[in-house]
Amino acid sequence: MKVKRMGKETDYPLTYKQYEEKICELFLEEYEGEELERMIDRLDAELKEEPTIIQSFYGIDCFHYDNPQIYGEITKKTFEDDFLKRDTVSNLRWILEGE
Repeated sequence: MKVKRMGKETDYPLTYKQYEEKICELFLEEYEGEELERMIDRLDAELKEEPTIIQSFYGIDCFHYDNPQIYGEITKKTFEDDFLKRDTVSNLRWILEGE
């Protein structure tokens, strides 16, 4: 999927919308019952208060993906579930569970 970032078109495995949905899905899959409802509320509140938070994560992940010369060939896995859970989702969890 071609995405235009900073005036340059690049192929990324996920569009921003797909990325946002994937991050929310991976974040919420760890919870059940009342805790799930509480975390949905926290996530909704955070996205209303800071609507660009996931965009910021997407920008960072795109930068890593675009720069294997800096971060190594492993960056081509940046958008895979395991990598998203390890980095982006864990950062989101740290933000939301700390509230």
